[in-house]
Amino acid sequence: MTILLRAALNWGSSLFVRNIRRIISWKRFRRYALYGFGCFAIVCVSTILIGGYYLSPPSTSEDIVSVTIVPGSNTTTIAKRLASENLIRSPFVFKLAVRYQGVGTQLRAGKYQLSRDMPLIRILEELKKGQIEYQTFTVPEGLTATAIAELWEKTGLGTAEEFQNAIELPVLLQKYIPEGVSAEGYLFPNTYKFAKGTTAETVAKMMLSESDAVWNDSLAEEAKILGLTRHQVITLASIIGREAGSKTEIPIISSVFHNRLKQNWRLQADPTVLYALGDPKRPLTREDLKTVSPYNTYLHKGLPPGPIGNPGKASILGALRPEKTSFYYFVATGPGKHHFSKTLEEHNRMRRQIRRNRNASNNQ
Repeated sequence: MTILLRAALNWGSSLFVRNIRRIISWKRFRRYALYGFGCFAIVCVSTILIGGYYLSPPSTSEDIVSVTIVPGSNTTTIAKRLASENLIRSPFVFKLAVRYQGVGTQLRAGKYQLSRDMPLIRILEELKKGQIEYQTFTVPEGLTATAIAELWEKTGLGTAEEFQNAIELPVLLQKYIPEGVSAEGYLFPNTYKFAKGTTAETVAKMMLSESDAVWNDSLAEEAKILGLTRHQVITLASIIGREAGSKTEIPIISSVFHNRLKQNWRLQADPTVLYALGDPKRPLTREDLKTVSPYNTYLHKGLPPGPIGNPGKASILGALRPEKTSFYYFVATGPGKHHFSKTLEEHNRMRRQIRRNRNASNNQ
């Protein structure tokens, strides 16, 4: 009996030990398995985060960068070129993406207009298009935003409505316009070259970006000395540009308006009334001068609430650097020519003389 009891105890003890070992072994396995799964998950998440970071745009800036890819450029050369312009985060990741997508032989030479807020995959798509066909868009000085939109359509680049919608996008207004109200005045007049098929939004960005580039720290300091904001300078420049018949007259016309502003006089600038009327293609009448509008400088003192056109650099510099004169009046004497007067008496006398000369010419 004793022997049987002892054997039973030994068997039970052995079974208990085996079960304990099995439990301990299972717990260890589970621990290792969870540890391994956790490491794998961390690696996966890290890979996704790092990959997402390097594939994302390097900047939130919407600035347009012109990049030329010359014929014969390999992936490494293209990657370095894009990185130097801060268009991609890593040349190495760019090359990996090219290899993964198998598009190494599809990247084409050409001149591209790329934005710094483009993700890497979008840039690859653009480089595959091979933007080699170019178009130009020439915007003369002084045109209103509406006239530029009409010119966009007339040039065959798209519809006027398409361009108008592009320059009214809140994201562009908030980024490029000091007052954030309208793009009027900030669509810099110039000749723009871009790939065929470029959208109105991209061209609008180019124009607004060019305006930003022209307005540098030096001009900002000059405006500050005059006690003017950028918006006020551009507004004044838009009036000067539409009044001046030639660039040589710009500083003198600027002096007239600065002298009037200092005396708190009305500017009495005809182009502001024309703008208020929607720029009709006819001479102003006396009744027009009574038009109720904040842009009518015959009714309101000081500058209008915003630009009445899109001035070029000469007009902007003219607004900042008026010639020192005692002139308060001017009247057109012919195409591109004005007579400047210090007094109202002299001004009225010149107007009567111009009227007599015109009548005499008509009677001949």
